[in-house]
Amino acid sequence: MIRPNLSFPEYLDHPSYGSSSLKDFKIGPPAMVEWRRHNRHDGTKATKLGTAAHCLLLTPTLFGSSYAVRPDDERGDFRTKAGKAWRDNNLANGIESLSSEEWVQLQGIADAFTKKVAGCRGDASMVEASIFWNCARSSLPCKGRPDWWDGVAVYDLKVSIIADRPFDSMVWALHSNGWLNQLAHNRAGLAANGVNVKVGRNVIVSPNAPHNIHLIEVRESDLDFLELDNENTRRGMMECHRSGYWPGTPDKWQTIELPASAAFTEADIEGADEESPV
Repeated sequence: MIRPNLSFPEYLDHPSYGSSSLKDFKIGPPAMVEWRRHNRHDGTKATKLGTAAHCLLLTPTLFGSSYAVRPDDERGDFRTKAGKAWRDNNLANGIESLSSEEWVQLQGIADAFTKKVAGCRGDASMVEASIFWNCARSSLPCKGRPDWWDGVAVYDLKVSIIADRPFDSMVWALHSNGWLNQLAHNRAGLAANGVNVKVGRNVIVSPNAPHNIHLIEVRESDLDFLELDNENTRRGMMECHRSGYWPGTPDKWQTIELPASAAFTEADIEGADEESPV
């Protein structure tokens, strides 16, 4: 099922499992998956900026009704009585509050995006549509929310400081953050709904001026490999989903072994003493 007009909070409340759940299952105790599904937590300042950038760049007609900028509050901490009252009033009306500094950042991101990405987007058929499906191999109920897709690719926009890293370091961060697996997950969801795309594309934008942008394409064969990894994760999740048991951390002491790089012998210490100039 594809639902183009589902709000982001409604998407988050849907009980199916998204790519974030897959990532949580892989890196932490399974109990974390279930906890996060039922407990929303306030994002960091960085994630707040990224969410605002998504709205401004992808659904600009909704920005004015979703965000408000306080020109005289550069810090964005709303420590004055008037600032707190203004922020609380916005919150009561479902509006996020932005400082003037954050607004300047968003304008810089938007300018960079327009210059470099707008011509590469093609004819996006859907923007921030929610997709739902049952995994064919595990039967796990799944969900995804691609930023957009066209006849060739599924796209994901990230606002992150990794855009300022050396290229190899940035690519490693894409993988370790689960963002490449997210592309494969969303591509699988589109295929389950009769929409076939070949490649995945990440648009990585730095929140800091001059707002470096990297356009990253993941090949079809690599997405196939990443989806096999996703399917393996979903099988483990389905066992927990069926049983209702999501294990946490062990209740007993766990003895660890030092990695080889940290294991010193007496000979190593004696050798170091002999080499010491003191």
